[in-house]
Amino acid sequence: MYKIGTLAKIKNFPLHVELRRNKDGVLLPIEINPMRFGGWCTTADLTYRAYGFNPYLYYYNQKKPDWEEILTDKKDELYSIVVLDNSTGISTNRIKSFDYEKLLSKFEEVLEFRMIDFHKYPVFGFLFTKTKKENIEELHYMLSSDLKEFIVC
Repeated sequence: MYKIGTLAKIKNFPLHVELRRNKDGVLLPIEINPMRFGGWCTTADLTYRAYGFNPYLYYYNQKKPDWEEILTDKKDELYSIVVLDNSTGISTNRIKSFDYEKLLSKFEEVLEFRMIDFHKYPVFGFLFTKTKKENIEELHYMLSSDLKEFIVC
């Protein structure tokens, strides 16, 4: 970590490191991210979409969110990140297309959708949603779906 900090010219910065142990037992860093901010489909992005502030700037400026004010009108709302892993059991080379329109129609309110090239990566996309508590069934549906209804082979 000292070498990485020296090379990156950073110190006293919170981060998390993902490591991989090689066959000789040596731990090697494979990914380094600012702590609590994540990477590809981050909770930081959902924080902005759901609560209206940029957590990176809050951290940088040492500002604390006023949760009482922020949550005043959000008592019956659920905010979610839906990672659309290819859970179909079907190889991507057999999948011709994914029906994103049909998928998006399953949700009450889509805050943001990130389509991913599923031939390059093992996911169809990332979805940030807002759901009223009384419509929680849409989230239960997605948690149990294998996504086969959205693909064309």
